[in-house]
Order: sequence, then C-alpha cells, then structure tokens
Amino acid sequence: MLAIKKVVLFKHGVGHFEREGQISGDASIDLYFRASEMNDVLKSLTVLDLTGGLITSISYESTLSVEEQLKDIAIRLPENNALKGLLSQVQGARVAIDVGQKTITGVVTGIETVKRQTGEIVLDTTYVSLLVEGRALQSFDVMEAKQITLLDDNLKKDLQHLLDVLIAAKKKDLKKFTVFLKGEGERTINISYIVAAPVWKTSYRLLLSEESPLIQGWAVVDNTQDEDWENVSLSLVAGLPVSFIHDLYSPRYQKRPEVRSKQETAYAPPKSEKAVASRRGAAMANDGLSFALDEDIELDLSEDIDLSLDEAVAKAAPSRAALKKMALESSVPIQTRTVDVGDLFQYEIENPVTVRRQQSALVPILQTRFGGERVVVYNSEVRYTNPMSAVLFKNTTGLTLENGPLTVFEDDAYLGEAMLDTLKPDEEQIVPYSVELGCIVSIDHRSNKHAVHQVAIRYGHMSMLHYDIGHKTYIINNKTERDLDFFLEHRFNRGWNLIDTPQPVERTEHFYRFRFEVSAKTTQEFTVTERTVRSTKHLLKNTSRTTLKGWFENKYFDKKTWRVLEGVVQLTEKITQIQRDIRTKEDAIKAVFKNQERVRENLQALGNTEDERGLRERYIASLANEEDKLAKYQAEIEELKAQKDTTEKNLNTQLNTIEFEATLS
Repeated sequence: MLAIKKVVLFKHGVGHFEREGQISGDASIDLYFRASEMNDVLKSLTVLDLTGGLITSISYESTLSVEEQLKDIAIRLPENNALKGLLSQVQGARVAIDVGQKTITGVVTGIETVKRQTGEIVLDTTYVSLLVEGRALQSFDVMEAKQITLLDDNLKKDLQHLLDVLIAAKKKDLKKFTVFLKGEGERTINISYIVAAPVWKTSYRLLLSEESPLIQGWAVVDNTQDEDWENVSLSLVAGLPVSFIHDLYSPRYQKRPEVRSKQETAYAPPKSEKAVASRRGAAMANDGLSFALDEDIELDLSEDIDLSLDEAVAKAAPSRAALKKMALESSVPIQTRTVDVGDLFQYEIENPVTVRRQQSALVPILQTRFGGERVVVYNSEVRYTNPMSAVLFKNTTGLTLENGPLTVFEDDAYLGEAMLDTLKPDEEQIVPYSVELGCIVSIDHRSNKHAVHQVAIRYGHMSMLHYDIGHKTYIINNKTERDLDFFLEHRFNRGWNLIDTPQPVERTEHFYRFRFEVSAKTTQEFTVTERTVRSTKHLLKNTSRTTLKGWFENKYFDKKTWRVLEGVVQLTEKITQIQRDIRTKEDAIKAVFKNQERVRENLQALGNTEDERGLRERYIASLANEEDKLAKYQAEIEELKAQKDTTEKNLNTQLNTIEFEATLS
C-alpha cells in the first residue's frame, strides 16, 4: 500500500489524504477503508499515474456478507485437514503433482485414507487418486508431494477469491479497494481521497512584556486512523465549504414495469402446400435479419451473413487500440485552473509531521510578536463591581487566526485565560483574561420626562411630541498605582440617541464602547445621556372643552386656533345633547310599549258585564292615545337624527380645515 504523503484537515469534519509511491509495469495497489468511509471515498477518490500509464479500473468489496459473496463458489476451506479437505472438493479437476523428480498430470478422482502401522504406532496416510492420460489410475501419498498445482483456471480464481474474502472478513470493518494500473517501466502513482476526520483545534499562549507582546499558536490534530502519519506534509484549513454524505456504496435497483405476454388460443396447424423455394432462399427473402421460423426448422447462417455482422459491429464501436489512445489523451496531462477559495484559509506546516495511529499531536503553527496593549474593560452585565484586565489584541501577524483558548503569561507568571475569536489580518479584539480587583465601579441611574416640544393638528387629530431622557453615571474608583486605559461598554436602547456624551470609539451589536483614561489613585465619573422621542395622538372631536383649554393655556397652539377649536367644541357639545335627547325619546317609547302590554293583558281578562264593558272602552281609548304618543316620539327622533347628521357633517368639515404646527421652546 502506498504511504501517506500529505494530510489536509478541515474544520467541518473531513480530511484530504494523499498517497504516493513507485510501481513497475502492470500492477495493482490495495487500499483499505472502514465501511463508514466508503461513501466519502467513492465520491472523492482520485488516482493519477504521473508518468504516462493508465488506470484501467478500481474494484472494491461490495456490501454483501461473506456467505452471500461465497454462495456461488463450489469449494470451501475446512478448518481441519485443509489439504485433504480441499482435494476432496476438486474431484474431476486437472492437477499437476510434483513427486520426487517427476511431475504427474491428471484428473483428481478421489481421496482415500489408509491406516499404516509402524511398530506400535498406527498412522493415517492420505492418498490422492489421479486418472493419468485418461487411462491409468495412480495413487500418490499427499505428504510426499512437493507441490500440487491446480490447472483449472476457474478453480484457481475461485480459490483466490475465497482467500481474499476470508482474509478481508478478518479485518473487521475494513473494505478493500484495488487499483489496477497498466504501463511500462518505473512510474509514480498519486492517490487522494476525502474521509471523515476529527476537527483540528487551536490554542494560543500570549506572553506580555515591556516590549511588544509575543503570541505562540499550536494546532491539536488527532490521528484516529489505523495507520501512522510518518513525515507527512500537513495543512490545516478553516472555513465552511459545502460537504455532505451521499450513499454511493449501497447497490441501487430501478424498479421496471412488468410487461405480460398476451395469451392467445392455440390453433390447429393448417394444411398448406409445400414451398417451392429452398429454406435458405425463403429465409433470405428479406434483406434484413428478421426471420420467421418454425421450432423444428434448422437455420444455417452462411459465412457472408457472419461477415456482415462483424462489419456492422466494427463500425458501431471504436477499436480497442482507439479506446486506449483516447484514454491516454484524457488521462494526462490534465489542465487545471486556480480559483479563489473565498473565506477559506490554510496553515501550511513547513516541516514534516509524524503522528502515530490512534494518537494526537500538538503542532506549532505560529510564533511571532504582535500589536497589543494592556487595557481594562468594564461591562456591568459581565461583572457589576469590577472591570476586567484585558489585552487590546491587533492581529499584525499577517495570518488569519482561528478561534481557540488563549493562556496569558507575564514574566513567567500565569495571569489568566481567554477565548480568541477568529481574526483576519489587522482585525482587533479586546481579550479579557482576569478581574481587575484594584478598580471598583458603581452606577447611578436617573431619568426624566420633558414637556411637549412639538405640536401638530391635521385631519381632526392633534399629535404631541416630547422627550424621554435617561442618564447613567459610571463612578470609577481606581485604587491601583497605574493609570488605566479604560474601555466602558454601555448597552444602548433601540430608538434612543446619545446627547451631551462623547462619541464612542466603536459600536458593537448591543453596546457603545467608550475609551478614556482613569488616573492612578483617583475617582472619575463618566455619564452617558440618551434621549428618545415619545408621541401621543388625540382625536379632537372626542376631546373635552376643559382639556383643550388646558392645552391653550400651556401655549400648545395660538389664539386663532383656539377660537376655531371653540367652534369645534360647540358642535361636539351640540351633537352630545342631540344624542342625549334621542336616548330620552327612545326611553319614552319603551315606556309606552310597556304600558300597552299591560293594557292588553287587562283587556284579555275582562268579561261581558256592564261594568267590564265600560272598562274595556276606557282601555281601548288609552291604547289609541298611546299610539298617538308613539307616532309623535318616532317623528321627533327622526328629526333629531337629521339634526345630528347635519351637525356631524359641519363638524368634520370644520375639523378638516384646521392645520397647525408649532415647535415649543
């Protein structure tokens, strides 16, 4: 098997492996992969003969079990007496047996065991019987034979396949690939493929000093394969290229429609005259190769028909020589082009790397000085009372730094740990690594609501704008002996703007980041003031005279607008009174209906006496009077509704004519 020469590990869980080595002449190369790797190998395996040879084919083990793979093989290997058991299974096969100085060729007719007594010991001696030259039967002691050769090519292939399957089965989860190559002389073969591999990881050590700080980076790589990586070229790639698993290993079968033959009733053979033409002439009556034959007719194809068929095949398919030429032209050389890899970045390890199988290794990828400053950063959501000691890390290494844990040292002393995000060249990150206990921070909150500062009247609505202002004061007590380069992270509210506050040096997704200096042994305040605009909207026709008068007294609008609004109020009050009158009339109608119901019940209870007849007449007169009242009330309600509609139209017309806008001091 060719040795691994190059390993490229990716961050999304795959590895690219290259093997390279020398072969001579026609050869085959065996590769072994786990069953779980087969789909990745089948979609990525690339084989190159770098010196002009041909890759004829690549075979690999199927998904069938050992029993299924061997079901068509007639021979088996017995666990005991292997030679005897094997010879007993090849009866009828031609073999050659080397006995002494002679080689006898014949057909195996059987195996027999004869007991021999040597002194007091009885031994079993196995003889193989051969039919030699088709005439004589001869027996040979199997143990005296120097060599027994199978002369049947099919049997030899079956035996070799049997051995290959059995040895592959002992390799547990491994599947065998065999690459068949054809060529002349010494040649270089390159094989590459992609399989699942552990994600490589990074860790960093940061050494602070009075000079520019130093960063050292290490990659953690894991070799989970059953093969050593011996002096391989190692590359580490980060990014997220598209990768997936697709089942190419399992056999696929396409379901086909079943066409049933049409069953017809058999006919009795009709009697017909004999044909005058010969059978050959009748068969060749048509120029094509379609024949209608009876089952008992013997067809004798002439030589010229055979020749025409050969010519047709020769024209339909290119010759083997032509196929070889086309394959060679398409195999080498291969034109390639370089493409932009986008956000992928790669660490090329210059020195060869060795990682034993089932082991891991730390590989150095970086050691250089970088641009960095010691700072403190305060975020009340991280720690309320103290800021964090941090490094303002600027990536001046010229490399993209993959994310990973970072351990900070100063003068051989351990200071703390942090996580470094992925940084492209010249990007910055604040990297906090410990709590700065020598600095204490407290916070004072204040907020207030300012009066209306803008008024607008349009389309019957009055809008008023006012400010809500929040103040947050950070009180920083620096008890240390050194000045602090202080970063303050303040969470901003959406829709609020900074006022009367220094501009932040940067803004993150959720925080303003301010930067200032806090002198040693001092207490310093930093106030962040934010403001937002609140809006309220009022429907003027639903606003009372008292409210409107209060707005006028607060000078939300001028005297001219107030006079117009007074007219609006009068109309709204008139509409309110009309609605009140309508409800009064409706209540009166309900009272009449109730009284009529009472009178009708009394009428039903009266008899035919003289007194009752007089009372009935009074009730009937009362009902007639009530009906007159109903008609009067209903007419008055209709008139009030008409007045209300007219007044509302006048009100809407007047409201739509009012437009006013002012900014208050």
